[in-house]
Amino acid sequence: MLIYTDFIIFGLMDNLVLILGMYFSYVSLEHYIDKYFDSIRANPLILACISAGLGNTFSDGIGFLITLNFAPMAYTIIGCLIGMLIIPILHKLVNK
Repeated sequence: MLIYTDFIIFGLMDNLVLILGMYFSYVSLEHYIDKYFDSIRANPLILACISAGLGNTFSDGIGFLITLNFAPMAYTIIGCLIGMLIIPILHKLVNK
């Protein structure tokens, strides 16, 4: 039997944490790169992709954690991280 409140709670936490995570990871990545890598100027599109991917991974994990669905949480996090492997390909395409 489906418990629909789990899906509502998951969706709420997923998007709330995603938006906050994307904002803070983008700001942190920009700061970290500017502070420690003087010769690197990161492409804003690539920074946004990395930030969105990390924010989504974290928010999905929190969504499942709040609803106590641990196995789906682990598999979703693994899938999210595997999905981020497209970023280096995107980076090569953008820099051509």
